[in-house]
Amino acid sequence: MNQKVENNLSKFTAKFVELYNRIIPQRKECNFDIYLNDIDNLYPDRLEAIERNSVTALSCSNKLGNFIFGKGFEKNFATEINTRKGKKITLNRCLLDVVSSLKTHKGVYIHLNYDIEGKVNYFDVLEYKKCRKVKEDDYGNEGKIVYRDWSKIERSFSFITERKNKKSKWFFPYNPGTIKDQRLNDSPKSDIPTQIRNYRGQVLYYSLDDKNKEYAHGWLNAQGMNDADSEFRMSLYHNNNIRLGFIDKTILITNGLDPDSEEQFQKDFYGWLGAENAGGVYHINTPFQVEDIKSTIAIETVASSYDPKKFKEVLEDIKDNIRSCYLQIPKILIDDRDGGVFGNSGEAIKEATKVYNAETASIRYEVEDLFKKIFNVEFKIIPIIQEEVSSDVGEELRLKSQAELKGSVGGVSALIELQKSVSEGFTERESAIEIIKEIYGISADLAEKMIGKPKDNTNDNVQPGE
Repeated sequence: MNQKVENNLSKFTAKFVELYNRIIPQRKECNFDIYLNDIDNLYPDRLEAIERNSVTALSCSNKLGNFIFGKGFEKNFATEINTRKGKKITLNRCLLDVVSSLKTHKGVYIHLNYDIEGKVNYFDVLEYKKCRKVKEDDYGNEGKIVYRDWSKIERSFSFITERKNKKSKWFFPYNPGTIKDQRLNDSPKSDIPTQIRNYRGQVLYYSLDDKNKEYAHGWLNAQGMNDADSEFRMSLYHNNNIRLGFIDKTILITNGLDPDSEEQFQKDFYGWLGAENAGGVYHINTPFQVEDIKSTIAIETVASSYDPKKFKEVLEDIKDNIRSCYLQIPKILIDDRDGGVFGNSGEAIKEATKVYNAETASIRYEVEDLFKKIFNVEFKIIPIIQEEVSSDVGEELRLKSQAELKGSVGGVSALIELQKSVSEGFTERESAIEIIKEIYGISADLAEKMIGKPKDNTNDNVQPGE
């Protein structure tokens, strides 16, 4: 990264962290009022840049995304749907794209299109930072969605010239009930197949942040953005010190060497050090002659003020603050080198995983409802870790099964066959009693009565009078 890029990034990331109240102003663009996302309309760009440049924030965001996605959908995961550029992707891939937006912005823009029957046949997650809303009309109807790179705006946006400018697009807001009217609006003089083909589609905006109607706040709040930016700058400080060579230097002083001897001395000495280490030594030769041989060579060290442990305690506080922004994600899930009270054992990680899995459960439920709203079928996300059924629940299920078995025809028939098997000597009586107790849930006394006693056949072959 060159200095110019670093300076631009510094200006870009530092500008927002001083603003503790995000403003949502409106700007007139060719008779359309567009809601800006912050005073300069670049809040999502800054949020992405700051999160991406912070090791802790990026790790937390990715981990949050992993827990929301879980193991993907339980059903329909392999179903394919059309997306941009004529490609097809699975619904699990759709889920992953939705999660990729939610894990940073708490919001997602989904571009949808429909077949002739009004069913969704196209699904594409738009780049969040490029989407802006148009103000509602006088009747309260939701405004259009404008899609473009707002960081490169140099002229006013016009819906009239939009079709000629491929870099600028707009879509209808999500409302399946208005599809026919919108198709007609797009292609007023065309037949139905052409209207379907030319229809620009609708965009569904979904937010986990219900308090912000226009745009969601990201997971990093104002303090979190400051802390994530500080972590990046601390890393930059260490990098500059190492890259620019602000480490201990050695000065080698010689006395009384003539030019030829000085040149030969430097050649030999730097040869001993090697090319990689030669930069840490500086040689000075003075013309004075000395009689004391110990004064011929002197070595001095210039100590650096750079201390790699300088921000250690502050950095730990910063990391804790950042993790708190992402639903209090347990530290061990981000940095498993931390010892803590329980150490970094597998059991500790397992417990932390359970805690965060429960913390993110509500988000998975909301995403399931989002896909149900779009496709009108049930969706179920498999959690990253599934809780074991408690013994009480297991016992309840066992008792229920036993009750159903005792009251069924098959259950009675099986008991009769078991009695017959004992009577004929194929099954031991004690074994039969245990089977009845375990499978039917019947007490030992009742099981003994039900199975009865084997018939004594020892006198069957004895003749009268014998």
